[in-house]
Amino acid sequence: MKTLFTTAFRHITKNKLITAINVLSLSIGICATLVIFLMIRYDYSFDKHLPHGDRVYRIVSNGDFKNSGILVPLIRTIEEEVTGLETVVPIFEIYDAKIKIEKGQQDDVTVFSNEKDFVFTNEHYFTIYPHQWLSGDVQNLERPNQIVLSEEYFYRYFPQTAVTEAVGKTILYADSIPLQIAGVVAEMKENSDFKFKGYLSTATIQANENLKEFYHWDAWNAYNDSHQCLVLLNNGTSSSVVEKNIAELVAKHKKTDSELGDDKFMLQPLRDVHFNSEFNWNAVKPATLRNLILLAIFLLALGTINFVNLSTAQSIERAKEIGIRKTLGSNKKSLIKQFLMETWIVAGFATLLSILLLPMWVYAFDGFLPQGFTLDNIPILHTLVFLLTQLSLVTLLAGFYPAWVMTGYAPVLALKNQVSKNSNLSRSASVRKALTVIQFVLAQVFLIAVLFVSKQIHFTTQMDMGFRKDAIINFFIPNFDRANKGEILKNKLMEIPEIKAISLGNQSPAFNGWMSTFLPYDASANEERKLSFDMRHGDENYIRVYDIPLVAGRNVRMLDSTYEALINEKMLTLLEIDSPEEAIGKTFNNGEYTIVGVMKDFNVASAHYEIRPTMYWSKKHGHIIHIALDKEHPTSWKTAIAKIENAFVEIYPEDPFEYKFLDETIKGFYQTELKLSKLLGWAVGLSITIASLGLFGLAIFTANQRTKEIGIRKVLGASVTQIIVMLLKNMAFLVLIACMIAIPIAWYFINKWLDDFVYKTTLSWWVFAVAALGLLVVAIIVLSTKTYYAARANPIDSLRDE
Repeated sequence: MKTLFTTAFRHITKNKLITAINVLSLSIGICATLVIFLMIRYDYSFDKHLPHGDRVYRIVSNGDFKNSGILVPLIRTIEEEVTGLETVVPIFEIYDAKIKIEKGQQDDVTVFSNEKDFVFTNEHYFTIYPHQWLSGDVQNLERPNQIVLSEEYFYRYFPQTAVTEAVGKTILYADSIPLQIAGVVAEMKENSDFKFKGYLSTATIQANENLKEFYHWDAWNAYNDSHQCLVLLNNGTSSSVVEKNIAELVAKHKKTDSELGDDKFMLQPLRDVHFNSEFNWNAVKPATLRNLILLAIFLLALGTINFVNLSTAQSIERAKEIGIRKTLGSNKKSLIKQFLMETWIVAGFATLLSILLLPMWVYAFDGFLPQGFTLDNIPILHTLVFLLTQLSLVTLLAGFYPAWVMTGYAPVLALKNQVSKNSNLSRSASVRKALTVIQFVLAQVFLIAVLFVSKQIHFTTQMDMGFRKDAIINFFIPNFDRANKGEILKNKLMEIPEIKAISLGNQSPAFNGWMSTFLPYDASANEERKLSFDMRHGDENYIRVYDIPLVAGRNVRMLDSTYEALINEKMLTLLEIDSPEEAIGKTFNNGEYTIVGVMKDFNVASAHYEIRPTMYWSKKHGHIIHIALDKEHPTSWKTAIAKIENAFVEIYPEDPFEYKFLDETIKGFYQTELKLSKLLGWAVGLSITIASLGLFGLAIFTANQRTKEIGIRKVLGASVTQIIVMLLKNMAFLVLIACMIAIPIAWYFINKWLDDFVYKTTLSWWVFAVAALGLLVVAIIVLSTKTYYAARANPIDSLRDE
């Protein structure tokens, strides 16, 4: 082994440039696979620590509304009437909680705005997720106005207080809801989709009218994916039996509630929560992991191909070495060991370099990294085992074929400089050409993909969505008691001259989520149909802010006991109406909602989805303010926003003013595509780099082998340009073939990807042409760096030994 290592190390140090190319190209692929390994290990670690995890399920909506949330009153009814359940745990997520801590004096108050990871739950949460209790008792969470804090958040709010003194201390939630600390628990170290920092008792909701309204405490027709429910089944209880019991329970309540739609609920295993995007907006899609794995394998394959190409090309120069070794008694087995040792050392250096490149790759994969994933908590032992296993695999894949080619030379031919008569040489040359084509096929596919992804992103963000999206800002009204303050703030803002229009309501025409409802349609005196459609509501200024044109009827008015409504053109089909004028006067829910106008169609979501039936109705109160600025004079925006903030702070002095431009929100619809574009950009750069490094190495060997031929041609009158073209044409032709092969492959995959969009860009031929031409130019530039110097060399230096 010592001899093998010494000999291999001498050969590697003698060929520093080729070694550097091999190390760099292999390290890129190794680093990519390392990042993917760490990501997969992290994702598959979620909720694996629970001793009874196989009996834990989340109840999800699987009917007309397919999401992770269920009806709030159904959770209580399940707990009371469904058998076979050990515990039922409601989880109502709180977004951006506001916490106040009084320091003893009335004016000495510390405010924590936009606190994350707070939920309403009950004491049974800690049955499913056991925690170490540092103080307090889980039973305290049965009572209203109780909260359990994590150790981190307790010291955040009470930095000078011991945990043992926590119980009984008071904090203020949402300005008006006092909460007593029921206990403090240690941080959950394991990964989980249900890991929080603050646990408020669900009994608090029942004791507060504002909370009951906000969380739809008694509403059997309100769906929200933040209203979730976990259940722990008894041993031996089947999930299908529980689902059947829930269906019977829902059917019983439908008889007394005419607003209830077609509800179906299913039990989702806890192990499925992290990966099922159907019930989880933030789920890790197995297809995404699979594609990332394929990307890492492709990049590793490119580096391996480089090594094979350069090693087989280099084998011609090592023919005499092989002949002498065989003449002196070396057998094929010992020679293969020698070449595999050389591969192992190169791959070892590449592995060490990949560890140094890890932060760069983490940045490249940034958009696809799981939330919470950091380099600080990398499992050292598992990572070392993975790297060593991969090192052995790369050594065999990259080293075995070159070793087989080189050890196949006949010693007599090698020592007589007649290696070219060896059949191994012609076979290895063909293999090198094929592998070079494969490299550039992958690079070309990545390049075409990134161009079309960028083209689609530009198309979707610039397309007409049917409403004004430029110079529009939205912001939430804080807290639960919004009724009066929202109107006061709106009236103040109407006095600002830089504001062109203002509306108070719920969501904008398009936002990152769904807002749907059921309403019975009063089609005739003897018929009632419950229809499902998207909904928005607010004041009469909504369509003025968003410039949504009416194709029939008039705008809504604010009424006291009933609602006037606008529908879009898409909803005419749902109502089985032919003309917009025919819809005017139609009613819903026994005349509670009356259609007074028809809006032109507009998109309520991203380009992935077609236009949906939508209704907008008048309602006095809302929780979002919509403001249209002067889009003709962007210089006035800064002044307008400053005045808006002053008015906001005057009414909500303790809350931060946070607004967002609507076009930024719409751009956020395509975060996945933007992340994909970034990742493909890295893939393009790295694949072209690896392929170019290999091409450069082959150009060096080609030029060195043809040194005397170049000298003779120059003596006979060939120009530098003619020699460069001669040296370039074979390699450039391989790249051109790769481009021709890559175009149909890229077309197929891009076409499949675009099928996920309802509104999409065209597959323009010029994009394929630009990509092919660009890659060909890169290849020619890379090849020219060596061929130019070879063509300019003095023929005397190459011919003087003749």
